[in-house]
Amino acid sequence: MKSISFYNSIIYKERQAEIARKNWQNGIYDFLRKREKRKCANNECGKWFEANPADPKKFCSRKCAAQVNNPKRSNITTRVKEEIISFYQRGLSMQEISDKTGRSLHQVIYCLDKCNIPRRSPSEAAYIKWNPNGDPFKIKNKLNEKEILLKGLGLGLYWGEGDKSSNTAVRISNTDPRLLEAFREFLIKIFNVKKKLGYSLVLFNDCDEKEAVEFWEKHLGIKRSQLGKIVKIPPQGKGTYRKKSEFGVLTITITNKKLKEHIFKMIGEI
Repeated sequence: MKSISFYNSIIYKERQAEIARKNWQNGIYDFLRKREKRKCANNECGKWFEANPADPKKFCSRKCAAQVNNPKRSNITTRVKEEIISFYQRGLSMQEISDKTGRSLHQVIYCLDKCNIPRRSPSEAAYIKWNPNGDPFKIKNKLNEKEILLKGLGLGLYWGEGDKSSNTAVRISNTDPRLLEAFREFLIKIFNVKKKLGYSLVLFNDCDEKEAVEFWEKHLGIKRSQLGKIVKIPPQGKGTYRKKSEFGVLTITITNKKLKEHIFKMIGEI
């Protein structure tokens, strides 16, 4: 109890305060506030910086530290960075960029992350891979009166007859060549499709294949080679299918996710 009361005494506190004051005056505690100048340890930098004497810091910045401690990662010049970013924005994958530039995959990833370049999703990467020259269509915005009617007709046909199960395929099937021709004209004139349209034909096994092919060649101006393998199926019941499906069911297809999204968006705006 006596020792505790001694440390709490006014005399002891005054003596300690006096000792501390003299030490400050004599510079004993200067290391707490003193700053010293150092030269950056990166020979390519050579800048001077200030640091606390007790601080082991040798570099003026993290960049200089990385250039010395991680030379394989940090020796990417500005020109190489711009090249990597340009390749990525043009649609090349990170592995393809690595192969083209001779840099490791980790360097390419590090560069894109460092430059805050957003990564593509797997679906976006796949779309660019299959469409390296950009979208295979171009929406026509300025329409004349006839094209406005064609646009409405095309959207209505797809709304009623088009395939809605697939996320990527714009597909419509019918036995009426006039309906299919109108939808094809809608794709060509309103969306300016650059990609070739696909055609497929389904026949009942008691239909005459030659007559059916000649029928579609005549009405849609397509060739037998464009139809590929013709699928034949058994008759469906005892109805009037013979008269309605005498020449089979023809399907027009173009596979493009963005095109399908645009068509559904237009339908939603009606």
